[in-house]
Amino acid sequence: MFAHIFRTDGFGPVTIIGIALVVISCFFAMKRARRFLPGDSGNDVTGGSVSKGKPTGAGIIFIIAFDVSILLFTRIHPELFIYMLLVSAEMISGFLDDKAAVEWGRLKKGLFDLVISILFAITYLGFNPNTFRVAVSGFTVTFPVVIYFVLIVAVCWFSINVTNCADGVDGLTGTLSIVTLLPMLLIMMGFEIDPAYRNAIVFMLAGILVYLMFNANPSKLLMGDAGSRAIGLFIAMTAVKTNHPFLYLLLALVLLLDGGLGLIKITMIKATKNKAFLSNIRTPIHDHCRKVLKWSDTQVVIRFAAAQAVIAFGVVCYLL
Repeated sequence: MFAHIFRTDGFGPVTIIGIALVVISCFFAMKRARRFLPGDSGNDVTGGSVSKGKPTGAGIIFIIAFDVSILLFTRIHPELFIYMLLVSAEMISGFLDDKAAVEWGRLKKGLFDLVISILFAITYLGFNPNTFRVAVSGFTVTFPVVIYFVLIVAVCWFSINVTNCADGVDGLTGTLSIVTLLPMLLIMMGFEIDPAYRNAIVFMLAGILVYLMFNANPSKLLMGDAGSRAIGLFIAMTAVKTNHPFLYLLLALVLLLDGGLGLIKITMIKATKNKAFLSNIRTPIHDHCRKVLKWSDTQVVIRFAAAQAVIAFGVVCYLL
């Protein structure tokens, strides 16, 4: 009876109730966040001394609200339930890192992300066809299961890490995540993909929007790794479920460039021992824009979001 009354397959009054639950619960929890969230350590990634002491790890709030709303107001199946567990695992690991006296090392976090990405790929291929077709410039490409598996793992791992790297300017990661997820929602609606995933996107968007009320410059609250890493995995999950995973490269292009170039720079320096590689570019790119180009934090957020919105508009118009 409960499932019949309170759970739904598509948008409607029940979904609105779920959105309201996310908004109300997140708003009041974030207003009182300072009481139970750890203080930011003030490292360079999160904005240095400006952010030191601010409550961080707020991702735990909107991810929990997201999970509860899906469980209560969406007809979920085993595949989506496993994805929720994986997103929550990223949130928990991120929160533990946020509150740790000594920040987790890159190797520890990278290996954890790899395990989560592998579990996601196994789950997806266990519930979906072994091969897939994706439209690219008017023709169709078919990937064998092994190549597709590697592709999914790569998309998930990079999405988690580039989203995390972009979390260094008030409002940036939240705004870019919204601009990335909205066109994915439209694409899912256009291709009539399982409504449960559309509801999941809506609940996630609601939580991020409430968070932005507290994270707009000057911020009072930071999402921390608990939010950025979970959002990164969720974006990857959404991209893969559109059945057009290569769209991630376009719909999250600004996130990729902002955080991804730093990953490439670090990898190349370690691999080649050439410390001069991209030495004239600060990474993440938002740091280059602030410290070299002298953009304000607000200019970074608006210009990055505008660039991503233009790309997203073109992709949606092309596909729909």
